[in-house]
Amino acid sequence: MFDASIYQPIYMWLVFAICVLIFFNYSSSDNCGKLLEKQSVIPVLLLTIVLVVFVGLRPVSYRFGDTVNYAYGYVRNTAVSSVSVDFSKEWFWHVIENTCKSFGLSVNIWFLVIEIGYLGFVFLAVKRMLGESPFLAMMFFLSAFSTWTYAVNGMRNGFACSLLTWAIAIVAENRKQIVWAAVLAILAMGAHKSTLLPIAACLASIYLIKSPKMALYFWLISIPVSFVAGGSISSVFAGLGFDDRMSSYTSGDNSGGEYTTAGFRWDFLLYSAMPVWLIWHVLKKIEASGVPAMDGNPAGTNVIADANSLRVFNILATTYLLCNSFWVMIIRANYSNRFAYLSWFLYPILLAYAIIRLHIWDDQDRKAGQILLAHAGFTIIMYMLGKL
Repeated sequence: MFDASIYQPIYMWLVFAICVLIFFNYSSSDNCGKLLEKQSVIPVLLLTIVLVVFVGLRPVSYRFGDTVNYAYGYVRNTAVSSVSVDFSKEWFWHVIENTCKSFGLSVNIWFLVIEIGYLGFVFLAVKRMLGESPFLAMMFFLSAFSTWTYAVNGMRNGFACSLLTWAIAIVAENRKQIVWAAVLAILAMGAHKSTLLPIAACLASIYLIKSPKMALYFWLISIPVSFVAGGSISSVFAGLGFDDRMSSYTSGDNSGGEYTTAGFRWDFLLYSAMPVWLIWHVLKKIEASGVPAMDGNPAGTNVIADANSLRVFNILATTYLLCNSFWVMIIRANYSNRFAYLSWFLYPILLAYAIIRLHIWDDQDRKAGQILLAHAGFTIIMYMLGKL
């Protein structure tokens, strides 16, 4: 293993360098020809495997946040022979932990297993939804602002949300497979109960809200609501019991930590608003085209996308908006990034889907490269600022 201090720099600069190369490759095109070219899945599969091994076999160090606490808990684990399925607790996480412990796996191998799930589930989701451009889509996830943090710090939350991403990809692409998606969603809740929120939002987007426009209005309304009644709403959500840690996060205990600053987080809100702007732009484009999408009809000059792609986008967009609205209303909570991630895990997937599947601009290749570079650039700038 390498020295703990070099893991994050290597990850950050490697991913950013790949995004820069993609930017130069796509920026030379003035149409959407490159996006229409089918990519091989092998290069992104190899990159994912390399990153899984690199991050998974990291040393146990305080440089990786809660990695130390996870390692300490794993070492103390006595690996009971059976685990009862208690839906009030995170039973699936304990099943994984106990199984690895029972086989005598070391802490590092256990971390490797978790990283296989964290990056592997997203890879499966990307391959299912955006199989024609898996490399570009996966780079949106790998370069996202929160990806590294939830790979080494919020491991359980990251693992659960990645599993849920796969479940959402399955049901969004084919509602007939809802049983299989439901099984994965239950497992995600078994890893982190807070995933109940995006699960509920996804179900609402499938069966209740047919257009993201209503969810977009709800997101806009959530901002003034947060100003007026944010504290009361935080107390209500804390009492719902879907996350045992929430009551402590909203109690005002602001003792140390990277994201403990209480108050209205305008920086987080502005970051969260970028997919919101993209959703608004897509809706505006659809209304302006005046041409209904037809099943099997490819994206063209007057058509945003085929009906299935628009339906998948609507599910992703509505789920993101509803979950992010929840976070906006409790934005003053300590560790508010933990709740923001319940929408942020879909952030890169939503961007990638809109850019790859929806015909939004005439020079979409160039826009794809520019948006990816801005997306990765924000992450690298925040990383560098964190080192000051």
